[in-house]
Amino acid sequence: MLDRASLKILLDSELATDRVSDDVTSRLLGEAAHTPAVGLVFAKQAGVFSGLAVLEAFEMPGLSVEPLVGEGATLEVGAPVARLHGPVVACLTAERTLLNLLSHLSGVATQTRRFVEAVRPHHTKILATRKTLPGLRDLQLQAVRAGGGHVHRRSLSDGILVKDNHLMFIEEAAVVKRAKEMRSPLHRVEVEVQSLEQLDRLLINPPDIIMLDNLPPETMREALRRIGGRSEVEISGGVTLEQVPTLAALGVHYISVGRLTHSATALDLSMDIRAEAP
Repeated sequence: MLDRASLKILLDSELATDRVSDDVTSRLLGEAAHTPAVGLVFAKQAGVFSGLAVLEAFEMPGLSVEPLVGEGATLEVGAPVARLHGPVVACLTAERTLLNLLSHLSGVATQTRRFVEAVRPHHTKILATRKTLPGLRDLQLQAVRAGGGHVHRRSLSDGILVKDNHLMFIEEAAVVKRAKEMRSPLHRVEVEVQSLEQLDRLLINPPDIIMLDNLPPETMREALRRIGGRSEVEISGGVTLEQVPTLAALGVHYISVGRLTHSATALDLSMDIRAEAP
C-alpha cells in the first residue's frame, strides 16, 4: 500500500538530492524568479499515466500542484498531465524531480499495459515481481496496477514461494507438507519447478500453484498435461512481450514478468513554464 508519510519522505529526499535550495542557474533570473508562473506537464509520447500519488503528495513552499488526469489514464501525444502554480523558481526547481518520477512510473504502467493487451483474449494474469528499484517498490507496483497488471508478492510475508535455492536444502514433498501445516489460511503455497522430474515429485502432494521456470515450450505443454488442473500454473523466467501471446494460449493462470519494473523505459513527459496571466 502507498503510505503518504513514506512518500513524502521519498519526495523530500529526492528534492534534497537535487539541491533545490541551491539552484545556481535560477538565481540568474534575479527578481524575475519570483514572477507568478504556470508549469504544464504534458506527454510527448503516447502511453499510460501513473504517478497520481506523487502529484498529490508533492509539496514545495509557494507551489501548488493540480493533477489533470487520473491514475491509469491513457495519454495521447500532447495530453496535459498536471499543472503547477507558483513562482518561476519553484516551478523550475520542482521540474526534474517530478518528471523523473512521473516519467518512470508512467513507463512502468505503459509497459504493463502492452503485456496485458498481448495476452487477450485469454484470462491469463500478468504479474509484477519483487524485482523493483530500491525505494520505489510501492510506486512501481501501483504503476503495474494502473497498467492493468497484478502484484505477485509485495514482500516476503505475502505468501509462500519455494524456489530452487530453497530446494537445495529440503525435498519437494517435505517442504509442501510443512508449508501446508504452517501457513496462514490467507497464504497460498507455490513451488518453482525446472524439470519434469522435479514436477513429478511435486505432484505427489501438489501445492496451490506450480511455477514453471525457464522451461522450453514443449516441456511446458507436457508439464501442463501432467498437472491436469490439480494446481494453478504460473510461467516465469525472462518472458518477453513477443512470447506472452503464445504462453497465454497454453491456458496458464499467471505469467510473471520482471521487466515490468526492473527495466521499463520511461515515458517521455515534459514541462513548459510560462508567466501566469494577470
